[in-house]
Amino acid sequence: MEGMIFCKTNSTATLAHFSYDSALKSLLDDQASEMLPEILPECTLLGEQNAEIARTNLRPDLVYPIQYRREHHILNLELQTNADSDMTYRMLLYHVELFGKYRLPVISMVMYPFETSLTEPIFREESGSEILLEFHHRVLRLWTLDAVQYIRKRVVSMYTLLPAMKGANASLLLQAINEMELKYTRTDFVRHLVRFRTILRRSMTLSMQDKQIVENHMDITYDSLLDEDPEIQERVAKAKIAGQQKAVLDFMEVKFPSLIQVAQEQVIRLNKPDELSRLMKQIALAPDESTARWVLSTFAA
Repeated sequence: MEGMIFCKTNSTATLAHFSYDSALKSLLDDQASEMLPEILPECTLLGEQNAEIARTNLRPDLVYPIQYRREHHILNLELQTNADSDMTYRMLLYHVELFGKYRLPVISMVMYPFETSLTEPIFREESGSEILLEFHHRVLRLWTLDAVQYIRKRVVSMYTLLPAMKGANASLLLQAINEMELKYTRTDFVRHLVRFRTILRRSMTLSMQDKQIVENHMDITYDSLLDEDPEIQERVAKAKIAGQQKAVLDFMEVKFPSLIQVAQEQVIRLNKPDELSRLMKQIALAPDESTARWVLSTFAA
């Protein structure tokens, strides 16, 4: 398929801040060939790469070349954690652009992992009693899927999503974790576990007791393993730097408020913890505003 371009969207203390959208997108990026036939029966992935529309104002989540019912199609899969009143209009825009780009039938689908109230998945443009345009997109309500069927069929690629499905409980989820650990390499298992926990914490189908049982098991058994995840380590590092930058700016605002704008311009460029630590110490020791300004200029050099 011409123009197919891969789209990256990518300490457990920051796990709660891990984006649900990012968790779902990265999961689909890794497991598309196995998951898409479960999400859209009779579908086969034709290419391992995602696609994007070459326009900055239109960015569909996941776009794949597929074979569906023996014919080539484009699948546009949007991931939504909350209801969006403009969803049908957005899906129409994506649909038209993708059809224009690839000249293939486009299947437009929105996956909602968590229960929410949804409007009819139809866009209508009307003039009086005349319907000028009508567009339908598909909806996958993850919370209506039966978790037990995936365990029974051993569809391990779908296990990360089990906490959001009906019929899930602590026993079933602990079994799923064990099977994922047996199937995947250490690195892949950690990635799946991070996403699994992200979905678990937002789940609206599980009881609080079941959530707590699974959380406790993960804390006891996998806490140190989760800390090895590169994405978590990166987020921890970024959070640390952001915290240091804020601390420097807060201090500047109190001690040298007239320099806050200059400080903001300089501090945002510093992304090493040791640099920010040295800057904080030197600003703290600066006896006056001119010295503080000079200190800022040395770090900007």
